[in-house]
Parts: sequence; structure tokens; C-alpha cells
Amino acid sequence: MLNRFLLPPAFLLSTVAAQAPARAKPARSNSEQTAEAVQKRREAEFAKLMTGCKMVGFFTMSNRPEQKPQEESYSIAKATKLRGNRWRFDATVKYGKREFTLPFAVQVEWAGDTPMIQVTDLAVPLVGTYTARVLIYRKHYAGMWEGKGHGGHMYGTIVPAGGDKPEQQPAKNNNAGKQAANWPSFRGSHANGIAEGYSTPVTWNVETKQNIRWRTPIPGLSHSSPIVWGNRLYVTTAVKEGKADLKVGLYGNITSVPDEGRHEFRLLCLDKNTGEVLWSKTAWKGTPKVKRHPKGSHAACTPATDGKHVAAFFGSEGLYVYDMDGNLKWKKNFGVLDAGYYRVPDAQWGFASSPVIFENKVLVQCDVQGQSFLACLDVDTGDAIWRTDRDEVPTWCTPTVHVSDKRRQVIVNGYKHIGGYDLDTGKELWKTSGGGDIPVPTPVVKDDLVYITNAHGRLAPILAISVNAKGEFGLSAEDSDSMVWSHRRRGSYLITPLVYGNELYCCNSSGVLSCIDAKTGKLVYRERLGSGGTGFTSSGVAADGKLYFTSEEGEVYVLRAGREFEVLAVNELGETHLSSPAVSAGTVYFRTRGHIVAVSRAH
Repeated sequence: MLNRFLLPPAFLLSTVAAQAPARAKPARSNSEQTAEAVQKRREAEFAKLMTGCKMVGFFTMSNRPEQKPQEESYSIAKATKLRGNRWRFDATVKYGKREFTLPFAVQVEWAGDTPMIQVTDLAVPLVGTYTARVLIYRKHYAGMWEGKGHGGHMYGTIVPAGGDKPEQQPAKNNNAGKQAANWPSFRGSHANGIAEGYSTPVTWNVETKQNIRWRTPIPGLSHSSPIVWGNRLYVTTAVKEGKADLKVGLYGNITSVPDEGRHEFRLLCLDKNTGEVLWSKTAWKGTPKVKRHPKGSHAACTPATDGKHVAAFFGSEGLYVYDMDGNLKWKKNFGVLDAGYYRVPDAQWGFASSPVIFENKVLVQCDVQGQSFLACLDVDTGDAIWRTDRDEVPTWCTPTVHVSDKRRQVIVNGYKHIGGYDLDTGKELWKTSGGGDIPVPTPVVKDDLVYITNAHGRLAPILAISVNAKGEFGLSAEDSDSMVWSHRRRGSYLITPLVYGNELYCCNSSGVLSCIDAKTGKLVYRERLGSGGTGFTSSGVAADGKLYFTSEEGEVYVLRAGREFEVLAVNELGETHLSSPAVSAGTVYFRTRGHIVAVSRAH
């Protein structure tokens, strides 16, 4: 049966019914207006899903029940709504060695949030006349077809434009399939903050448990992010007797929290599907050597994993590497790592740089009062591979690893020393300096450009640097070819930037979001999330064409990615939230003040 064509009835209307004479419309109620807005959003999402997609699946034939389902695939170049329930699908038809794209007329009816495509006696050139009814849910389709005196069922997966394989289809390489759902360190793979291939939620409700997969209490105070590998989720925490004080919001207090007494620094492992705590290991007990900021935590470093090891860093209290079942393999003490304000050394703010595991190496960036350094250790033994001193003030930045055909490097943010180091030797490759004097955001790499931002003090730059940068250069693009473009203002103090598609998103501490053309640096839009009175610390993530930015009060802003500012929903987590979420296989994991909350579309 040649590429039978039933694109969930792939086809569109080429004509539209004549328009009825205009009549005065009665005023609509608020509920009617809301329902209309919701339906428009659903239709826009449906058009986006179907445009440029491939439908990969199977069909059966009712007159041949003994025959196994036959494989088929269909392509839809474009899906366009016309009027009412009428749509036009520009679908690709294959007949023998011939392939051509034609417009077809279909009807789309809606059962709540689920569209059903209908065609009746549709004539497909060179193929025949067919009738079909096909339901579309998330990235799956199922339905029936009739034609040429027989019929059957059809079902499969929709691969969106740019996708490389159907969602949840068995991968040819099982390890590759698992890797796609992993979130191994701060902001996921290479800190890019992106997880594709699965449908992610737009709305949820913690109180009613709508789209809440599970919600598990976690003791202590922690701003570290969860990480995910396989079916396990890992997170660190710092537990003391009684509840630790936490002051969120927009304020300028540089003083430290007074001595809080004894703590337990722990690494926890949860089942990512159920939220069950599988084990909890105490890495260290005692009174922390360095105090924390009123908005900070003694467990601010996100752990890292490579599927064999889990590295948990607690600053002055050491680096601990476990196997995946929680057995300690080794630990390393670097001495007191005081990352306080360099202008007021007595102001201690804790430590926050997260470890990175790459190619059997553990990398740590330790910019502190005294001698700052970047270190590379063997992940199996803890032995030093190299250690490079840095002339740097305290920072709270996590390094990024980038490997290309031309170079293997570790890229770091900083104030006196933003730069790249050879991954294998620790030798400096390039350097720039200046900008904000309290750097926090992690470097992000996309399409041969390194994006770095920081703030505080005189400048708040956004920098786009070539991954092949050389030598030492200034912050201006006019000074060196290594600096592709730069802005002296509008950079972020705390939040790591997000590059998704062709856009760079930078959100500042008061929720002002800048969307910038990633290649040219041209501002696309600049809009505010919230009222301006709420702080933002959590770094944004992206998945399924959506952006997720969370305020310190636990308000999650879900935006449509792209060059138009569109807030799809604002959802409450019910607690304060300062860590960055993790995303795995369509579920977004938030580490709130007292819980891990797993949010996903209804299963």
C-alpha cells in the first residue's frame, strides 16, 4: 500500500464558504472572551505542531486481520486555519517514485483540548478517494480510514519540524535515547537550559494537583538545582535544627546571616517518576566554616553526574563523589573557600559554583578571597589533572565545557578574568575583563558564539565572543574580531542567559526580560514579568517551544518562544523558589523552599 496518505487526514481546504451578511454582535461575557482566547491558543499550538511535521506510524487493513500493521510516514508542509472549523493542509503525496505537495481541505473539530481531523470522500490524485477521522493528542495520533472498499486503523507519532525522531519511539541506540532525557548538571547539558523532544506543561495547580505528577518534601534549605539521569533525580540540601531564615526580594543587604550552628550537608536520590526518596547520604556534619547571605544557602552548588558518578560540592566543606547508588568513592578538601564581597571581606555570602563532569574529569571553579583557581580532577580517583591559578575576585559562576574540531576548552565568567582554558592542560586560551564586579551567570555556547553576562557596579554587559577567540581583548566589538558584539548595559546580575532558536533571552533581577537577536545583538523586545516588585534569581529554561521563568515568590511565567512577547500562563508553586528547574522527558522539576515539585501534562 503506497505511502497511503491519510495524513491524519493530511489535507486542506482550498475553498471557503461564502461569508454571511454582517450582523450586530451582542456583547460577550468575560467567560466567553476567556474561552475564545484559550481556543485561539489551542489552534495556534495545533498549527505550529502540524506545520513542517512528519507523521511516522502504522496502518492496519480490516480485510486482512492476519497481516501485521504496515509502516507509513506522511509529511505536512503547512497547516493553516481558514474559517470556522475549516483548515488547509499542504501535504506531501508519494506515488511510486513521484512526490508532490498539494493543498487539501479538512475539518478540525475539538473535544476540549483535543483536535480531531475529519475528511469525507477526499480525492487524492493517483491514489484514490478516502474518508478518515484522526485524533491528535500531544505528539501522537490515532484514528480510522476507509477507501477502495476497505479500511482499518492508523496510529503513530508526530515529529515536529526540526525533530530527528518520534517522541517515545524506541531509539536505535538505547543509550542515545536515555541521554536525551538526562539533565546532568546545572542547567542541563553544557548549561544550555534546553530539553526537547517531549510536550511540556503550560498550566498547573499545586492545590488541586492539576498536572502535578508528584510533590515530595525535602528537608533543609537549598538553592541547588535538581539533576536527572535515567529514572533518578539527585539534589543536595543543608539541614539544621529548626527552620533556616530566608529573606527574598529586591534589597541591598551585604551582611551575613549570624552563626546558625551545626548543619548536615546531604545528597538525596529520588525516583524521578514517583518522587520516592530512594536514599539520603550525609556528606558532612558540623558548623559551616563560612557564613551565608540572607538570600543564600549552604547548599547552593548543583550536583553533577555522568551516569556513573555523582559529584556534590559544598564549598569549604569539600567535594564529594559518589557512585549512582550513594556509595562514597572519594572526597576532596580545598580549604576555606570564602566567596564573600571583595570590597568588604567580612561580608561572607557562601559558595555557589557548581561542579561539571566531562570525559572522566571533574571541573571546579573556585573564585574566592585569596587565591582563586580553576581545577580539573580525575572523576574516579580525585587525583589532580591540572590546577590553574586565577587573578580574580570572588565569583559565583559555574564553568562551561565546549568541544569543537578546533579546540577543547573550559569557559569561565568573571570580573578580572573572563576567559577560556584548554580542557586538557588548563592553559589560558583567551581573556577579557571588566563588566559587573559580582559575576554569577554561567557562560552559554550556541553556534560558535559564547554568551556571557554579568552585572553590579558600573557596568552590566552582554557579550557575544567567538569560540575561537585568541589572546587578550576588550569588551568592545570594535577592538577585536574575537568580540563579535557586545552591550555595556542590560546584562543580568544573577540569571544565566538562555539561547533558544535564534534568540538570546536575558532576564534581570527585577524580572525585565530582554529578547535579543543572538547573531547580531539587536534588541527584539524588552518586557517585564510581574509587577517589578518581585525578585528573580532562578535561571530560565526552555522546552517544547516554551520558556519558563520563575520569580522568588514561586510564580512561574510560561512564555511562547520567539520574537513576539506572549505570556501563555502564570502558575503558582505555593512556596518561594530560587533554584533553577530541571527538565526531563516532558516533566519540569522545581526545587521550592521545602519540596521538589514534578510538573507535567496529564498522563
